Amino acid sequence: MHAPALPGDDHGEPVRHRPPEPEAAAGARPRDDPATVQAVALTVAPGPPPPGLSALKVVAYLHGPEPYLLIPDPAPGMHRTLVRWLQGRSAAVGPVVARAEAGASLRWARTLLAMAPQRPGGPGELLFVEDHLAKVMLFQDPLLAGHLSVKWLGRLRDMTPGQRERTERTLLAWLEGGGAARAALLLRVHPRTVRYRLRMLERLFGSSLHTAQARFELLLALKIHGMAAECARLRRRADELPAPGTPRPGQDARPGGR
Repeated sequence: MHAPALPGDDHGEPVRHRPPEPEAAAGARPRDDPATVQAVALTVAPGPPPPGLSALKVVAYLHGPEPYLLIPDPAPGMHRTLVRWLQGRSAAVGPVVARAEAGASLRWARTLLAMAPQRPGGPGELLFVEDHLAKVMLFQDPLLAGHLSVKWLGRLRDMTPGQRERTERTLLAWLEGGGAARAALLLRVHPRTVRYRLRMLERLFGSSLHTAQARFELLLALKIHGMAAECARLRRRADELPAPGTPRPGQDARPGGR
């Protein structure tokens, strides 16, 4: 079984952050030594920060391949100003951290932004790391996440796609539900069906299926695999959507369809 397609570029390569490195952001501190900072990873900068942001003495790196902002001591309402400035472009907002941890806030924001589907010319979204902490944590090291997924789910490689999907759903329900009875409710099948599937899984995983460490790693592997598949699905959906202004089939491209 191949490693799941982890968030990355259009060729499936794992995300590799390019200069400026997040650690450099820690040195680019906002003036006046604020107590906290918040990083914002941008896809494209729409222009210089507006007065509502520039008045905060924001550090702005807007001209490279990975533009970003560092906002000192972010105040309530700042995000509304940010949304207006972005004009529909995608961005990811890192958590508020001590100024020495600015690089970490930027790194997490970039990880989340890389996972979001991007459609050229389409509407973007302002994402917050605080809303996706588990996802960002799991994909901080895509190569290691993929290795963990293959370590456990690679044992299902000889199954058909349908069998593999059913097995993964059964494992996830069993691990999250805490037993066959609860898993049966989640899957809407008879408990005997779940127990039968679990006996088959014991032949694949052996006694390790009943150790706490193995169950924890297996749950992480399933979550990683599921999130990677969801990211791939969203990317495909974004690629299939027509660009803004593209006429629908049967619609005349002229104004008013005349």
